[in-house]
Amino acid sequence: MATDISLSAGKAIVVFKAICDLGAPCSLAQIAAAVGYPRTVTVRMVATLEHHGFIERGAQSGLYSVSPKMLHYVQKALAKNPVLSRVDLIMREIVDQTQDTALYMIRNGDVALVMNRMEGSAPVRVFASEVGMELPLHCGGAPLALLAHLPDAEIDDYLSRPLARRTEATVTEPDAVRARIAKVRQAGFSVGDGDLFEYVVAVGAPIFEADGTLAGAVSVGNIIQRYTPERVQEVGRILVDTIARF
Repeated sequence: MATDISLSAGKAIVVFKAICDLGAPCSLAQIAAAVGYPRTVTVRMVATLEHHGFIERGAQSGLYSVSPKMLHYVQKALAKNPVLSRVDLIMREIVDQTQDTALYMIRNGDVALVMNRMEGSAPVRVFASEVGMELPLHCGGAPLALLAHLPDAEIDDYLSRPLARRTEATVTEPDAVRARIAKVRQAGFSVGDGDLFEYVVAVGAPIFEADGTLAGAVSVGNIIQRYTPERVQEVGRILVDTIARF
């Protein structure tokens, strides 16, 4: 219930997320600007996070960053997740077969959250999507694969809101998105052709848990010159076949 929520804990979590999003070690002023809290509140929340080992303050710089202790806890939790262990095997196989960089994303509300990135060996690589990024569900490889495999009611709910246009190729008309979803469901994989990042093609496919629940989606891609229509189909089959084997 809402009455059981701790406002102070909520503010501390917001501050922690801001420090994570800022990435590089950051100052109190940067943190306060990111969260919009008064400096006194920010100081108190930062002190709380530091006391409990969530963040640490550089002895020389005085800047704050996520502590190694917290990263260790996250790594332990991820290592015990059977889905992520399976995803790791899938991504390694896909990268080995395609030589392109693979991404794993999960749905987080109205966005696809990049959870993992595994680099390929191709001489040309794209660095548009990084771990922690949030991307719209209606475009791109993995995001569209996620959207296509949601229940129809949830798809309708998503499409009832304005859809962001990321590039000139982004499809934002609801009926046109539904047509793309139908193609994804029929083919078993999705294709983002410059609709999320210009000049980048990504092919995505869903990953399900043992009980049939949508776990996430994996994608692989590169610059448009590398992804001819024939290669798109080839990579799509690689994704579907690899996921089925694991």
